[in-house]
Amino acid sequence: MTGNRFVLSSIACGVSFGITLGLSRGDFGQSLGNGAMTFLASQIGAVVASRQPTEDDEGQWRSEELRGHIRALQRRRADTYTELEQLMEERDRASSSLQAIQGQLQQLQTKSNTLWQQKEALSWNLTSPAAGRRTTTEIQDFELRIKTLAREEAELNRSLSSTLAAKQRAESHLITTQSELSQILAQVAEQKVHKADILEDIMSLGEQQQQLNQALIQSQQQLEDLDRYRRDRTQLVESAEPVRQQVSQGSQSLQGAIHQLQGQIGSLHTELETLETQILDRRTQKIALDQELKTLREQPQSIVSSPRLATVSDPWQESSSPTAPKPSREDPAATLRLDFSPYPNVTPPWIAFAAQLPRYEFQALGAIAHEKSPASNLKRIAEANLTMPELLIDAINERALETIGDIILEPSAKKGIPVIAQEYETDVRAILRVYEAMIDES
Repeated sequence: MTGNRFVLSSIACGVSFGITLGLSRGDFGQSLGNGAMTFLASQIGAVVASRQPTEDDEGQWRSEELRGHIRALQRRRADTYTELEQLMEERDRASSSLQAIQGQLQQLQTKSNTLWQQKEALSWNLTSPAAGRRTTTEIQDFELRIKTLAREEAELNRSLSSTLAAKQRAESHLITTQSELSQILAQVAEQKVHKADILEDIMSLGEQQQQLNQALIQSQQQLEDLDRYRRDRTQLVESAEPVRQQVSQGSQSLQGAIHQLQGQIGSLHTELETLETQILDRRTQKIALDQELKTLREQPQSIVSSPRLATVSDPWQESSSPTAPKPSREDPAATLRLDFSPYPNVTPPWIAFAAQLPRYEFQALGAIAHEKSPASNLKRIAEANLTMPELLIDAINERALETIGDIILEPSAKKGIPVIAQEYETDVRAILRVYEAMIDES
């Protein structure tokens, strides 16, 4: 038992040492401390478990105790049966002697009656002196016989009384014995039931013992697996130590590269801030130009007939230069009022989406829908409105998310060229037709 405890504690110590060594990345001091604590805890637990009685020992002790009690009850029942048989024999003997005494008593009573009859006959004959002289001796004999019979009758009565008392005592003893026998039989029945319960408990304990044996086998297998895992981890740590040293040596060069990248990122951030400042300046200039354009529109000039501002039927680009921006008399950032009455299939979310789109976003959406390579046209529209193509596409998708609940422009296989989502292509072309009709009418 001591050897088993030592082996189990040693295995637990080794497993704890291996796991702690793997988790602490080579801290042997902490690993040894944890292994020693695990060894002591395993020893203490094994000692405490060995001193406590197991369920099998308690069940066997209880079974032996109940078996002894059952044997004692069986011996007591046999003794009670023996005493009962003796009492029955004594009662039979008392009954037979009582019957014999009663027969003798009847004979004596018969003899006594006969003697009394003879005495009465003699008393009637006493009137004659001769008869009195003849029968004096006979009378004396009869009186002696009567006294003798009276004494015998008294003795028989006393014997009968004692016999009746013995019979009553035997019957009371028999009743008591029968009640005790009934109690013993009831106790025996209870003990049988208790014995059956104990047998069931023993069977269940046997099953539990088998389960514990299986669990012990599984635990041993797990300990073996943990031992193999500890050895593998040890080998892994030993093999990874050179790699760790190489990594620690290369970390310095990586840190230098990281510092360089951080410096480059800082410079890129600075350039980005500069670009954002330029974009804001461009937008400010655009707003100022829009204000000047509105002021010029209010002045009475005949710029409508000017050949420089004439428009073509194509709403997306001019026929003379596909990359030149299309001049317009209206603000390209202003929203449009579109008539969707000829198109009843257009749903309210798409109507709301179209109502939020400014003119230049309509132009960008039309370029994506009608052209195979809209990149140059998108760049032209973005530069004309002081923005970038990516921001233009993001703005259209944000409006779609707010109204429709999903984006309508997706990236394609060609880098930087978006396409319309296939499920929304019909709706997009419908609102574009409404926009084209409005352009044609204007």
